[in-house]
Amino acid sequence: MMMRDKIFKTLDRLVKIPSISGTEKENLAVDEIYNILMDIDYFKNNKSNVKVHNIEGDMHNRCFLTALLEGKKPSKDIIILTGHLDVVDIDEFGILKNIAFDYKEYTKRVSDLVLDQDSKKDLYSNEWIFGRGTADMKYGLALYIELIRELSKDRDFKGNILFLAVPGEESNSEGMLGAIPYLSKLKEDGYNFKSLFLSECCIPKYEGDDAKRIYIGSVGKIMPTFFCVGKATHVGNPFGGVNPNLLVSEINRLMEYNVELSDKYEKDITPPPVCLKQSDLKELYSVQNPVYAYSYYNLLTIQKTPEEIMENLKDIARKAFYNTLKIIKENYKKYKAIYESKLEADLDIEPKIITFEELYKEVLKENKDFEKYIETAIEKWKEEKLDNQTIGIKIIKETFEHYKYQQPMIIIAYNVPYYPHRYFDSENPKYTNLLNSLDNMGIYAKEKYNVNIEKENFFMGISDLSYTGLDEKFNIESICGNMPGLGYTYKFPEKELKKFDIPSVVFGGFGKDFHKYTERLDIPYSMDIVPELYMYILKEMLQ
Repeated sequence: MMMRDKIFKTLDRLVKIPSISGTEKENLAVDEIYNILMDIDYFKNNKSNVKVHNIEGDMHNRCFLTALLEGKKPSKDIIILTGHLDVVDIDEFGILKNIAFDYKEYTKRVSDLVLDQDSKKDLYSNEWIFGRGTADMKYGLALYIELIRELSKDRDFKGNILFLAVPGEESNSEGMLGAIPYLSKLKEDGYNFKSLFLSECCIPKYEGDDAKRIYIGSVGKIMPTFFCVGKATHVGNPFGGVNPNLLVSEINRLMEYNVELSDKYEKDITPPPVCLKQSDLKELYSVQNPVYAYSYYNLLTIQKTPEEIMENLKDIARKAFYNTLKIIKENYKKYKAIYESKLEADLDIEPKIITFEELYKEVLKENKDFEKYIETAIEKWKEEKLDNQTIGIKIIKETFEHYKYQQPMIIIAYNVPYYPHRYFDSENPKYTNLLNSLDNMGIYAKEKYNVNIEKENFFMGISDLSYTGLDEKFNIESICGNMPGLGYTYKFPEKELKKFDIPSVVFGGFGKDFHKYTERLDIPYSMDIVPELYMYILKEMLQ
């Protein structure tokens, strides 16, 4: 059986597992991968080299899997091949939801749904397969499994290949974060991480773009959260208070699509921030305005420091507060002039901006038992199965309600998860060795397949590549201190990440429309060329 046929067969088995992120069904994919690996002769004879690891404290009892292939020539060098086994949900698949995980059947019937021109063109070319998980990223796992199957036949290389399949990438990267202690233990045992490959597919930048790319870094993601405290008033006298919905709306106006907040490095620029959620905390109907409202945002980074980010957020919060008060004052003035109203107004409000870290420290100063109180509350919220982001908002609210200054303010925090940006360190010999191998692979691709592979500085989709190290110069403490729930609902392995720095690359097939019902994978490049390029670079790096 040819390599492409083996990859197709394994891909079919993996796609059929409905391993939707944030569910216990992710473990079904772990079981299937384990079963496939145990069909490989090398692992039949070395069963202990394939391990399923529980993720400590995971609310869905999820696991990650490792498989170690050892070369004939002993060495402590390791190349990691990793990918995620979870997929996003299939709500938008409509009448074809029942076959979303059967790529053969779905590809036959996807034209029953409304398709854009690019999707139609790809479908009728017969060179693409459609279905949930085809590109993002069951293909990448199938590719690695079959590469390992092939390399295990003679093991004619020096060093080791570690296959790492993780859950939870589409939610909070619980799988990769859960694997960090395992990787740290390998480092303590003397293993040397030569490189890490993540087999996410490259994606077009615009319609009609069919360039093939590898990425030598990954964009970071932080989630700025603005918790707005207003002042209660009866709706019959709106000028007697401050509606936090107006505050948060003004923040959203200043944040959403604001290209000034995009991060830049050479020719690379991140998309501007987008609001992920905006809400007030009023639970029941009444004729009083809400007291609390919040919003949080997707903010991507490639080189900005935590200090620069926080200064930007404070500027936004200050402008929003002043604009809100200006709106209230100007409308009060108009209202009074037109209607000769005797409505009272409370316009003597000084904008107050505070970070969550500052607020929390102030509360602890006044109330030594607060830490124990909030720990108990967090455990209760976890038992109620609230998500990490909701718990983060509740922590901010509880902290404010124990603060001695009960006045309108904007509290700035970071909601979880957090993804540090990773870039290629051209001054580090470990990185330059990998870069040389990638350059050689690029020459090979051009000469043998007439394919140009472009090198990009950053993969612009969030990825687990973020957790392959941490710059010592990066002031991570200022981010962690402003992250409510850190250590309780979410663990960020700062110390471990600072101990290892793994040269890493995103290199996979060619896919389109991740997270859409038109998700699809290109066959010729992904099935015929990429496996050969991987064989080339792995053999070169493990000579």
